[in-house]
Amino acid sequence: MDQQKTQFVYGLIAGALIGAGAAALFTPKSGRDIRADLMYGAEMLREKGPEWNEKGHEVTEKGREVVAVVKESIGVAREWKEQVEAAAEDVKQELAEFKEQQDAEKEQDKQSATAKETSSNPAVASSAAKPTTPPAGSDKTSNYSV
Repeated sequence: MDQQKTQFVYGLIAGALIGAGAAALFTPKSGRDIRADLMYGAEMLREKGPEWNEKGHEVTEKGREVVAVVKESIGVAREWKEQVEAAAEDVKQELAEFKEQQDAEKEQDKQSATAKETSSNPAVASSAAKPTTPPAGSDKTSNYSV
């Protein structure tokens, strides 16, 4: 990883030098002016180069710290996601069980109400046991016996 950064810095410097050379060739200045500009640029690079290098290393170190924090944050977010998904699945399962329980209780209540009505009213009990006859003029293919 460190080698890639070193190569990048060398590439950056080479690109700057090539750009400066191209600018010198295509600038409508005299040779004396161009040499003076190049000398000024070289002197500036000698003076500021170590400072720029140090700042580059500082920026690189800060970047590594930020990457580490971001990776840790992503790990925490993944853990939270897994926990939330597990909790949601548990809630769905409990809700389904609750619904089944409620449906069973309703069915039981219905059956006990029907049994209570049947035992307390003998007319209902006899009509529940007897099949009803269809109205006159109905279809003869029905399941009712006449």
